[in-house]
Amino acid sequence: MTERITCPVFENGRNHGDKIALVSSTRSLTYPQLNDAIHLKQLDLKPRERVAIISTNTIEYIIALFALWRHGAVTCLVSTRLPEEGVKTALKNISCTRTLASIPSIPGTRTDQKVRVPGTDAETEYVFNDPADIMFTSGTSGEPKAAAHSFGNHYENALAANEHIPVSPGDRWLLSLPLYHVGGLGIIWRTFLAGGTVVVPEPSADLADSLRKFNITHVSLVSTQLHRLLSDPKNVGVLQKMKAILIGGSAIPDVLIRKAIDASLPIHVTYGLTEMASQVATSKRLTKEDPLPVGQILRCVQVKISDDNEILVKGKALFQGYVNGEKIGFALDKEGWFHTGDLGCLNEDGTLTVLGRKDNMFISGGENIQPEEIERHLCHIEGIVQAVVVPVKNEEFGERPVAFVEIKKGTRISKKEIQSFLRDYLPSFKLPDQIYSWPATTPSDLKPDRSYFLRLIKDSSSLKVI
Repeated sequence: MTERITCPVFENGRNHGDKIALVSSTRSLTYPQLNDAIHLKQLDLKPRERVAIISTNTIEYIIALFALWRHGAVTCLVSTRLPEEGVKTALKNISCTRTLASIPSIPGTRTDQKVRVPGTDAETEYVFNDPADIMFTSGTSGEPKAAAHSFGNHYENALAANEHIPVSPGDRWLLSLPLYHVGGLGIIWRTFLAGGTVVVPEPSADLADSLRKFNITHVSLVSTQLHRLLSDPKNVGVLQKMKAILIGGSAIPDVLIRKAIDASLPIHVTYGLTEMASQVATSKRLTKEDPLPVGQILRCVQVKISDDNEILVKGKALFQGYVNGEKIGFALDKEGWFHTGDLGCLNEDGTLTVLGRKDNMFISGGENIQPEEIERHLCHIEGIVQAVVVPVKNEEFGERPVAFVEIKKGTRISKKEIQSFLRDYLPSFKLPDQIYSWPATTPSDLKPDRSYFLRLIKDSSSLKVI
């Protein structure tokens, strides 16, 4: 018998008819109202036809997403940051020739009308292993890859994640991450499966204002967002009242976690990846008694550490494979493990510690250097908001580390002071040869784009030395 999943919007429309599903600054929809809105005009969709959505987060986006799923389409979720030629290339690579009209028209694709109410009948159940979406990896270490997920991938990951951070009807999770990112899509699945409310802020809305305005109970943040929230004492009271603050996206400075714990914030640290439909391991609420953040592995995930300390994963949340044209190909070893490219270790209690990216490591004078280690120590320095370390060519040593640091406004730190601090924790060969100020503009993403900083190094005349 084919395993099926009832659409969580339809299910909650029956079980939580008076509960709010979606809220924005201009409207709100109960679960029955959202269910009624999930209809499209007749699109003559072929089974598993790929349809692109390229939009900022809106209620209409979420309606379109579920409507396409109910009509048997595979949604292709593309970043709004891509230029036109980048979009065309991405859609060509996944054989997607159709877009939805609530987004800008893309040359070379067919554009259809957006959602209307009411509409045609559609399925309210999904087949567990049927394809649901294609989304692109972050591409921080090379070209983004197109990962295909099934409905079961999202369903299993969301159910398991909710065991670590419970969500209940009436809870409000802020959609603070883009829907073309697996973290944003995970918010939708986790909240809807639990009958909670997804709050959709305006794209330009201030994060702190949104937390206050919408009485948010749950929020997903990257470390820079948390740092900036904590830099204003007025935000601490708001954060303390929340049920859960989930931090992920990249290496998280220990000093930031300690600052959040000292402020009695409900902090959870998570490690995840696109290929596992969001979370792999998530910590309990951290307290002052806890060691450095470690993640409890979700029950839908199996984890193994290879001989060279790489994190390997498999399980029900494991994606269907990478998309190349019409084909979907897996990148698994002969035992069915996916090699994440991340380094880590399993602790005696079964928790997972993540150490950094395998492909970020470089060799300097015969010594291995892991940039994330240096970055963590840089972020321990009072006044440094974030840091990125990249290698530069060196005739004598092969490669040497250089650092970019963002310094809090009103704070002055010299290179000598930074190097002096680092010497207490790192051997001399790991000290950055040069330290640059954070560039005025950087790609807006959840993880640092190391390739961007490497490109800046090639024209170092434009960089400001600390």
